[in-house]
Amino acid sequence: MDQAETIGRENGARPQRRRCRGFTLIEVVAVVVILGILSALVLVRNASMSGEVEGRLSELRSQLRYVQLAAMKSGVAYLTMRCDGTRYWAQYDNATYLLLPAENATSVVLADKSLAMTAFNLRYDSLGIPYDGATGLKLTAAQTITLTAAGTNGTISVSPETGFVQ
Repeated sequence: MDQAETIGRENGARPQRRRCRGFTLIEVVAVVVILGILSALVLVRNASMSGEVEGRLSELRSQLRYVQLAAMKSGVAYLTMRCDGTRYWAQYDNATYLLLPAENATSVVLADKSLAMTAFNLRYDSLGIPYDGATGLKLTAAQTITLTAAGTNGTISVSPETGFVQ
């Protein structure tokens, strides 16, 4: 024992030695807080990029379902939803337009919503069965619609026979 340890033991106190192992609680908490802030920033950035396209996809899915239900309730032969690449709309066979939910006009201009969309032509009969609007034939394969918003792509698929929109 050296003299400092002997003096400390004579007074009944333990000798004080400096430990150089591990991290202090403050250092650990600081690292955890910094990691939490960084992960939150990454999540927010990714959410905002895909959030725009997910919102627009959800809106279009709802509108397609609405057109299908309107065809089933109206009793008309067909109700068509079309997109020419610059705008989309829904109309009955007698050329009467159907106002889509959450829209102020019968035709939705894609540029006004900062969107791009593949052209499509879907018809629903009074049973809600989807048809290819160009040929008039029942869909034999899923109709895929691609939508681009904020530089991110998303797709919607309309199932044949049932018209299920996913």
